[in-house]
Amino acid sequence: MTTRGQPPAVGMGFRASIERWTRENLNRFDALEITVDHCLAGSRSLRSAIFDLVGRIPLTAHGVGLSLGTDAPLDLAYLDQVADVVERLCAPAYSEHLAFTRVPGRETAALMPLPKTEAVAESIITKVRTVQSRVPFPFLLENITYVFEWPDSKMSDAEFLNLICRETGAGLLLDVENVYLNATNHGFDPHAFVDALRPGLVREVHMAGGVTIRDESLSKPLLAHSHSHPTPDAALDLLEYTLARQTPSVIILERDDRLEAGDEILDDIARIRARLAAAQSRKTHGEALVGAAG
Repeated sequence: MTTRGQPPAVGMGFRASIERWTRENLNRFDALEITVDHCLAGSRSLRSAIFDLVGRIPLTAHGVGLSLGTDAPLDLAYLDQVADVVERLCAPAYSEHLAFTRVPGRETAALMPLPKTEAVAESIITKVRTVQSRVPFPFLLENITYVFEWPDSKMSDAEFLNLICRETGAGLLLDVENVYLNATNHGFDPHAFVDALRPGLVREVHMAGGVTIRDESLSKPLLAHSHSHPTPDAALDLLEYTLARQTPSVIILERDDRLEAGDEILDDIARIRARLAAAQSRKTHGEALVGAAG
């Protein structure tokens, strides 16, 4: 999206239901993120609308259908289709979730976390290399939010990501809201997570706003990534902290519900740009943001 030394582009994920609004406000965004699976399985009119954006605004490519963590071989025909879409979009990279969305014979209908063990990491490393051999573009992994942790996990989130990316050369699509949610729900320091990431690892960023679930069955309120509300200030604080340490090329706002709230979306874009400007100013003046751990 941007070249080295330039600030990240700021944009949002393209959503079919607000296509007209997006086009009317195209000048408010530096880039749009396209879900490659919409180009593969969407209607003819949706595919036409997406590819019509090529050349009008920079596009990046994000996937939801790979299910990298499923204990089964990857669908090579699917990867070949993805490669064609990424090329047609003129996207600089292809990203997918470090998760699984299905087990053999059944869809989970959700992004499920992986056990963070060396054996699972080795399996993912092999699969990432397969993706890289079929899709000739930089490959990025996205961290997910999770409700539970596998009891046999041996590594932290950052250790798991660092290991896989170091061995494969893959980059990280850092979902800052997911880090904030996981840190709040599971009680770890989000700044320590960011500090543990290898320099230069974060190539793209996702931002979003969710909801708080309160239920008698829960020991405490649970933050959920509904992508339906304004980005919380705490997540923006974490974004600013991250930008002092990493140099992503693009920051994408995700919104999947309450899409009619266009003013909220544009306000979030402005708030992200303000945090980006603050981080750039701190770098210029040699200041550093201090995390919660000091």
